[in-house]
Amino acid sequence: MSIVDSAEGGHIHIYGSECSQVICDIFDMIVRGLRKVAPVLLNISSTSQSCNLVMSRYCTTNLFTDQKQTQFYAKFRPHYTSEIYNTIVEFCKESHSDFDLAVDVGCGSGQSTIPLTEYFKKVIGVDVSENQIANAAQNAENVTFKVSHAENLDFIQSNTVDLVTVAQALHWLDLEKFFSEVFRLLKPGGSFVTYGYGLFKLEPEAADNVVQHFYGNVLGNYWPEGRKIVEEKYMSITLPFPGWRRNDSLAIVKECTIDEFIGYMGSWSALNEYAKANPDINLLDIVRERLETSLISQTNQKAIKVTWPVFMLMGHTPISR
Repeated sequence: MSIVDSAEGGHIHIYGSECSQVICDIFDMIVRGLRKVAPVLLNISSTSQSCNLVMSRYCTTNLFTDQKQTQFYAKFRPHYTSEIYNTIVEFCKESHSDFDLAVDVGCGSGQSTIPLTEYFKKVIGVDVSENQIANAAQNAENVTFKVSHAENLDFIQSNTVDLVTVAQALHWLDLEKFFSEVFRLLKPGGSFVTYGYGLFKLEPEAADNVVQHFYGNVLGNYWPEGRKIVEEKYMSITLPFPGWRRNDSLAIVKECTIDEFIGYMGSWSALNEYAKANPDINLLDIVRERLETSLISQTNQKAIKVTWPVFMLMGHTPISR
């Protein structure tokens, strides 16, 4: 079992199969006390440390495990566009790739996994949450889903993988152990791509004002620490690949109804934690009412346009190593 901390501070992640919520809560209280008497001791500034030292009151085995939340996740989370996968494929072509095997780590319910089946002979989706895997789409013959920690993928042979991807999940991982596995798995010249989407923007502005208030002011203290890294679009993360690069040119744009956006909110980890702490308050109903009132009174419409900025970090292993 390993304990890691992030630059944001305030909570703890405990990685390992023996992780329990009780242990998480104990370390959470310890760190809260330490921050009051010696905050400088826990102020991690270097890029590599801030990525590997991720503190949160959440254990990774407890993230996205609630059954209702994972159902919301599968149904309402945005789907990555074809432009994103074309970018990944073209990046693989820059180096050596047989397009035999791709491994999608932190795959959730498979939104980031299934599109890879169009390009690779075999795809393996991996997630630590059994409920997420249970909700994964099984609509491709060349995909397999596994429940496993990202830091231990011993069911995959060394030097057999053409591409490893991580969509919106790298910030939860023990990066030192994870990248050790990535280098073990990838063929010479293999590719690694991590990508995700940052903080959304809604149109019309009336809708954005409502949701941003709940996102930051109401749910602010309920977000796990890794969320800040996502909001910053992984700007603090450095990949251990020579010549790696970023791509910030893409976006996910979706037209949706109020109910569809409320469903997306239901997949938020912060919303799930808020509901546990405030069982008598149905926050989703409150947000829905505010959105309906705001949109109808100010714009006389119920349609919402949501834009998520996409970030991609990509690297190749050396062809000869």
